[in-house]
Amino acid sequence: MEFGILLLKSFAYLTIKDRLPVILVKVVDFLCQNKSSIVESYGEVAKEEAKEIIGRLSELQNEMVTNKCIKLLECDSPDVTVWNEYLKKLEDIYGFPPTWFDSSWLYSECYFYRRIKQAFQLSSSLKEFDPFHKQKEDSFVSTIDAASFLCSALNETIAELENSNGKTDMFELFRRYMEVSLWSNKWDLSLSAGKLNPEQSSPLTQLEELRKNIIADDVETLWQILQDSNMASKDVLIDIVLDNAGFELFCDLCLLYFLQAAKLVKRVRLYVKMMPWFISDTLEKDIHWLLDTLLKSNHKNLVKFSEECTNKITAGEWEIVNEPFWTYPHDFSEMESTDPLLYKKLSESDLIVFKGDLNYRKLAGDRQWDETTSFKEALNGFLPSSLVALRTIKADVVVGLQSGTCDLLNKKSQNWKFTGDYAVIQCCKKSNNLS
Repeated sequence: MEFGILLLKSFAYLTIKDRLPVILVKVVDFLCQNKSSIVESYGEVAKEEAKEIIGRLSELQNEMVTNKCIKLLECDSPDVTVWNEYLKKLEDIYGFPPTWFDSSWLYSECYFYRRIKQAFQLSSSLKEFDPFHKQKEDSFVSTIDAASFLCSALNETIAELENSNGKTDMFELFRRYMEVSLWSNKWDLSLSAGKLNPEQSSPLTQLEELRKNIIADDVETLWQILQDSNMASKDVLIDIVLDNAGFELFCDLCLLYFLQAAKLVKRVRLYVKMMPWFISDTLEKDIHWLLDTLLKSNHKNLVKFSEECTNKITAGEWEIVNEPFWTYPHDFSEMESTDPLLYKKLSESDLIVFKGDLNYRKLAGDRQWDETTSFKEALNGFLPSSLVALRTIKADVVVGLQSGTCDLLNKKSQNWKFTGDYAVIQCCKKSNNLS
């Protein structure tokens, strides 16, 4: 059974009642406050179209707060058929038309962002406008010093690898950068309804203290998966399904850079969203913006890092991949039937890295699993290749915990699942990867 919304005071209920309307208000405010620059960039027609978009967003807000039925999408995007068929399927399952507060939390939240995109798609000049771009960009700019600190540490690691003579503890370095990527997921604009939360310190300085908050840690299994892959092939490919832009994306790029420098990975595919999603999710243009911002910064190490990352993209070592499935309403157990080509593509990889809370919820179907349910069972048959979830916990669903862990954490705080203070590194190995 999926997590629903109706339970009063639940995090799902408060998300639909409070957090999402605040996000809409911020989008409307942004459009109102930036009318001149929008017209300058998109032409005079954008002035009237921005007003129409504001009207559509106001209508969306009214539908939410008055618990209206979920509407069919009406723009001409290729994914509209997928979304509308899914809504009809839900109506058949429920036996009534789903409403905002009487449907699954995961579906309603994803549909919310799809409706925001539709508000822009129905225009002519602002179809590709990202109403969250400034929040994402401002968030990263506030962390530039932390990024420079982390980049310096990465450079020291690379130098250590080059001069190690086989004495470097590779596993400890591997764990360090996995945990950097993991904890960078803690800073999520959708959780704070778009409120900036500047982090001026690098997660590197906090790793040892934070490790006790990793309540399921399969990092040794993850290490072994990559060791086995390298024994079988010199062309190890990993896929990473990205989450947040900005500082988290920067940390993810540091992880990928390390994995290649350590000769654990040969090629990387970076999967991005194809439309603005959950405020801070990474679009392809967010990667290019980040690298351009690093290139123009006053930090020489960040300039060099940007140049080297750009070279990797140009050379094909890093491939940025756009796939529509990541912004479909489906959970990942439905991928093989809904998008078999993507499932087949992922099966070519030696390891798939899923970043963040939303990807985890879709891996587990956002179902009300008992917390001691195994991670493999919660995947509900989804296993195109060996995979790992790097996730700081910000929603109800969590699996793979030892018996008693949940009770212990509940005694500390009833809200521990929603703060991002606890995390999991959870693996599932596909046994026939190396056959």
